[in-house]
Amino acid sequence: MSQAKHPHYFKAMPYTHVDIYRVLLAYGVTDPCLQHAAKKVLVAGGRGAGKDVRRDIREAIETLERWEEMRSEEEAASAADSATKPQPGAVKP
Repeated sequence: MSQAKHPHYFKAMPYTHVDIYRVLLAYGVTDPCLQHAAKKVLVAGGRGAGKDVRRDIREAIETLERWEEMRSEEEAASAADSATKPQPGAVKP
């Protein structure tokens, strides 16, 4: 992959070593679900916690599925909220 073709994938770092938290900060990943999934994928099977790659990836997928559910919940709440607000110019009964 070329930095010239894909500069958005490259970040300058003033450190000799970085951890997942520095990577998340560098890329502006602030959503906790996305942070959790990224961490699971980047160290899948390598933390020594007795979890294999398949289990870590499954947990990352479950976290991303929850992220999608949360967006749907937010959209539904927003739609319900706008449905109960009076419309501009509407006449009250």
